Amino acid sequence: MDPEHESIESFVQFCLDDEVDTFTAGDVDKIAQATKTSHHKVREELETYGLYLARRAPEKSVRGFQTNSNDRYYGPGAEKMHGGSGWEQINGFGGQEG
Repeated sequence: MDPEHESIESFVQFCLDDEVDTFTAGDVDKIAQATKTSHHKVREELETYGLYLARRAPEKSVRGFQTNSNDRYYGPGAEKMHGGSGWEQINGFGGQEG
């Protein structure tokens, strides 16, 4: 455990010494584990000292030249797709054969 994550006060002092005014979700997690308090309370207290949470950068994925650009179920991001439009349930045909 890093010494700056042992308590909220030590982290705030660390930020003031380095002239940093943001903290990350990882910092909140480490402080919450060290102090055995909730993440929400840690974040609220850090914000009372004038610090604010840094925004997370969106995860980027690159489609290669061999990826089919018309197929949403293949390639990066396919794990976010969950099996079709659901038209079977909408029209009442779900589960019927023939």
